[in-house]
This record gives sequence, structure tokens and C-alpha cells, in this order.
Amino acid sequence: MRKRLWLTAPLSLIAVSALAALLAVTASAKPNAANASGVLNLASAGADVDFSDPALAYGVLSWEIEYETCQMLVTYPDKAGTAGSQLQPGEATTGFPVVSNGGKTYTFTIKPGIKYSDGATLKASDFAYAINRDANPAMQSPVIPFITDIVGLNDVVNKKAKTVSGVKTQGNKLIINLTQPDGGLLNKLAMPFFCAVEPSKTPANPQGVTTLPGAGPYYIASRTIGKQLVMKKNPHYKGSRPARSSTIVFTMNTNQQQTYLQVSNGTYAADPNGLDDPTAAAGLAQKYGINKSRFFYNTLLETDYLALNSTPGRAFDTATKRRGVNYAIDRPALLRARGFLGGQRTTTILPKAMSGGYWGAKIFPTKGADPAKGKSLDPTCGNVNLWGGNTTFAQTQEGIVRYNLEQMGCKVTVKQFGGFAIYTAAGTKGADFDVMFSGWNADYPDPYDFFGILLDGRNIHAANNNNYSYTNDATLNKKIDVANALTGSARAKAFGQLDIWTSTKVAPWVAIDNRAARQFLGPNVAGYVFQPAFASMDLGTLYLK
Repeated sequence: MRKRLWLTAPLSLIAVSALAALLAVTASAKPNAANASGVLNLASAGADVDFSDPALAYGVLSWEIEYETCQMLVTYPDKAGTAGSQLQPGEATTGFPVVSNGGKTYTFTIKPGIKYSDGATLKASDFAYAINRDANPAMQSPVIPFITDIVGLNDVVNKKAKTVSGVKTQGNKLIINLTQPDGGLLNKLAMPFFCAVEPSKTPANPQGVTTLPGAGPYYIASRTIGKQLVMKKNPHYKGSRPARSSTIVFTMNTNQQQTYLQVSNGTYAADPNGLDDPTAAAGLAQKYGINKSRFFYNTLLETDYLALNSTPGRAFDTATKRRGVNYAIDRPALLRARGFLGGQRTTTILPKAMSGGYWGAKIFPTKGADPAKGKSLDPTCGNVNLWGGNTTFAQTQEGIVRYNLEQMGCKVTVKQFGGFAIYTAAGTKGADFDVMFSGWNADYPDPYDFFGILLDGRNIHAANNNNYSYTNDATLNKKIDVANALTGSARAKAFGQLDIWTSTKVAPWVAIDNRAARQFLGPNVAGYVFQPAFASMDLGTLYLK
């Protein structure tokens, strides 16, 4: 899951001395696009990346960084709009793979001469090592549910084998064998989990490595967890991707309000996490316009939702009760809390921006709440544990949901978390919640990324779960398999029908809205491109004027 910090809490500012040093760097860095030099200072308000190791990183910000540092088998271009969502061969390959054996064998040819930032040459075996490292149970990588169709992968996961038998190399050829055709495999391989890595520099470690050589335009030169991450240009990179700043410095865990002011005055070029202040967007749009110079708005492949814990014995352990909650929640009020251009209301799982599968059905109320209908479906609602964030914005939304549930007759207790902690806690099987605020930002533009990863009960484990509703419906699991075996328009139709069926019959979520990204740039920043496949600004195109 690409976790965006929907519920981020402002934390303390960095030390005064460090801030002074960064200000000094900023003052001296005034490059232009032509000389591709200078330091770009970015802030990450109230948060750090989850990991900087490709096998573990699963946040929007961490993938934004790995888009610049990784060489991939397949990837997306440095372009905005529809063009930026079109798969293309990675720079390390000679082209798309040769597909044979009835769609079950993919053969990639790796180019010679691609080098990491430390001068080592990238080899086909580096990609094979990355897949084997992902599968290694010692890594605890979250990518496993995506690739269980690779021959022999489950044997490694279950400690029956050391390497994945379906992944082989022959010279400069990388060969991947599947147990059955997978119409979304190339989309999956474009995720940074499959970034080529040097075996000697990336041992198996469930905490991940903090710095490692990169074969893309940049590499992670240093990282102090919780404080700073520094990217520098790869001196051996010979590709065509943009790298318009020589160094990119992230200051992590900055104060949310002060970061906004410091972007306004140019101390920071931007906060790539986006503008979460619901009161600021309208004023910025009026002052600078939309998508012109400093204030930008882009739709996302994202759905904000309330996960309804379906574990037997919980408050909403039947589909009828979960449908009741869907009637009782005031979606317009929750969306208004996000402010100007915060997104669009929805009642289904797939986001509107999904090119295949979104049908726009309005299954539950989108113009207000119907607590009477909710209570009629769940007349004896008892104690409900509601989990959410601890920011001012999060508390506003929690107040709305608490009121809505109390109108149904529920007795609500709220528990609040900061940053990624809510995902860790809720991802532990048996977690003590009934309703949880969450948001899913697509890993890649395909409906399976919502259904297979979020709602397939066969992927529920003791910890690190993404299926926060703990849905395990045998009929739904089978329907997911049937849809995933299809391609093209048949695939889109099958997932569209599945979206409506699941939202109506299973009701695992209260789908609230399809989020939009609002981003604000400093006065001296140019080169902004929103990369849609990674739902983030393209760091390589940014520079200081």
C-alpha cells in the first residue's frame, strides 16, 4: 500500500543549529535548469519515510524518492497526466519482455554498462537477487501478496527453499515463470520493491538498510532516521531522465504550520507530502491560480474510507450492520473538513481516476447521513472503538463519525495515533478496533491493487496486514481470482461489477471520498511535474530559479 500520511501529527522542529545550516545552503543555491546544479531543500511535515530500503518502503514519499534512485524492469515516464501513467521499458532493459508459455513466462534482456552510484555494474542477477530478497521471510517485505503467482515464491516464504525457482538468469537474461497468467504483472514489476540492488550492499534485514547505491539519476547519500535524508546525483548515470538539482535535502518531522510558512517564504522549496491545511487551499488558489505557478491540484488513484472490522464478535461483524454504518455516515461533512479541492464523495471501492473498473455507482447516501436507516439495520449497536489520527483535522473528522454513530445508538470510544503508527497497530490481527480511518493510494493503476491487496482474506496474517476490515469472504476471494485472470476491457468490466457487488453485499468499508493532491511551492521553484503513477511531484524535474 502506498501509505500517505492522511492522519499526520505535527511534531517538533529540527534543532536551531541545523535549521540555520539549511538556511545558509538555501541562500547560496540559485541554479537554473541549464546548469543542473544547486541544492533543493524539501520539508516533510510531521513525518519521515517509513523505510529507505526498496524491499520494505511502502509510503508515498519513500516511493517518490525511489523513483529517482532505482533502475526498474518497467517504469513510468517523467510526464504529467495520462502520459505519465503509461508503462514503458526501464532504462536497464532493451525493451518490454518477451512473453511466452501461454502468458506464464516473461524474459527481460538487461542492457550492458548501467552503473550504480558506487561504480559497480548492474547485472540481470541483481534483479533476481531483489526478488529473492523480497521473498526472504527474514525481510518481512509487504510485497509478497502481489507476487504469489511466481513459481516457487511460496516455498521461500514458507521456508521450504532458499531461492525462488521461477526466477532465473542466463547471462543478460532475466526469466520469470508464473503458475498462471497475470494480466497485471508488468504493473506490479514497476513498483520499487523490484528495484535492482547490489547483493553485497543489501543483506536481509527486516529493519532495512538506510543508505545504498542507486542506479537511477540519484542515490541516497545519507540518512539520519527521523531528521534528514540526502539525495545526490549518481555520477555514473548516463540515462536521459531529468536530474535538475545536484543535491536534494529532506528535513523530516518539521512542524506542520511552520513548514507552510517556510515554503511561503522560500526557506523550503516544498513539502512533497502535499498541502493538508484545509483553510489554506482556497486562499492560495485565489492568489496564485490553480496549476499555474505555485498552487497545484491533481486527482489521485485514491480512496479514503472507514475500515469496518468484520472479525466475529466485533460491533460490525455482519454485512447488514456494516450497511447500516454506510447509511449513517455523513460523507459531505467529512469531505468539507478537507477544505477547498479536497476531493470528491464516493460510495464504492475503486477511485474515479481508475481508468478500468470505476462505474460511479451511488450505493449509499452522498448528500448527507441517514442515521434512521442505519439504526433500522443495526437496532442494537453497542460499544464501538473508533481509531484515527491526532491532528486537529483528524479530530474534526473523528468528531463527525462519532456523532453519526451515536445517532445510530452506538457508544463510541476514540483512540488516536500519530503518523504511521495507526497502520502498524490496525495491521495486527486481533487489533481492538471496530472502525478505523484509512486511505489507499494505488500502488499501480489497476483494480487488483484494491481488491487483491485490501480485501482478499487469504492474505490475512498475524501482522503487517493491509486488509484492515479483516474481510475473508470465500465468494469475494473467488471473484477476485476470476477478474484478475482477465485482460483489457473484460478485466475492467469484471472489476467494475465486482466493485458494486462488494460494496453492496459485503460492505467492508464506508468509502468516503476520492482524494486530490494539493501542493504548494516556494517562490523560487520551477520545473513542477506531477507524476500520476506515483501520486507525487517529480523530484528530478524540480529546480531553483
